Amino acid sequence: MKPLLLLNALLSASSAMVFPRQTTHLGGNSTRELKNCQQPDDAFLQLTEQLEAEEGDGTALVPRADVEIETYIHVIAAGKKVEDGWVSDESITQQMHVINAAFAKRGLHFTHAGTTHTLSKDLAIITAGEPISRLGTQLRQGGYDALNLYIVKDMPGNVAGDCTFPVPNPGPAFPNDGCRFNWDTLPPRSNGRVVIHEIGHWLGLLHTFQEGVVNPTCTTGHGDRVKDTPIHLRPKGLGCGRVSTCPGKGSDPVHNYMSE
Repeated sequence: MKPLLLLNALLSASSAMVFPRQTTHLGGNSTRELKNCQQPDDAFLQLTEQLEAEEGDGTALVPRADVEIETYIHVIAAGKKVEDGWVSDESITQQMHVINAAFAKRGLHFTHAGTTHTLSKDLAIITAGEPISRLGTQLRQGGYDALNLYIVKDMPGNVAGDCTFPVPNPGPAFPNDGCRFNWDTLPPRSNGRVVIHEIGHWLGLLHTFQEGVVNPTCTTGHGDRVKDTPIHLRPKGLGCGRVSTCPGKGSDPVHNYMSE
């Protein structure tokens, strides 16, 4: 399974996932939300609370070591045209470069372990509520610590991609583990950075803004449970100017990918 040590290190790292934000350019009149994510279950939230407490008393501090993450790319296309989801090997290479450039500061290295290609109009179009296991049952490779990225023709609605959160006890099979992305989020069509936010969730990072309750405020809900993240509300846009949505709590982390 994905090592809890890795999750621990990410949660306890100062400004854990801070990178310059880049907006996504999809071309034409196409607009999409940058990402979507499944909701963490109660067991996962309890784990983050435990790690937060350990961070506070110093028991979570461990020597940092580089981590190599085996990464499998699955291209699921409706045809062999780019607009059908059939992305090129060069596009995949560029995407892997973007991922590694972003995560290298935290000692995370994603190794491209292989690419599969599937032609299926049915599988290439994701419907609302469809689990990742529909793809994972047929295509997933590696252990629970391996990242599987599924590139498809169409995600539902305006969603560009989604990822699952880690679970403490995944069992002997884990087809519902991984990430899905629309083909046009990859270079050169886009800047390839939509995936960074979602991989953050796959590694166990929560959003930095207050959530977990209906209409969260500066005093209700929870953020990412990282000690040095200022309490703030969900951003209303993609602007990068300095702002403090919860006065007295510090400036919002507008350059943190997990704040979107």
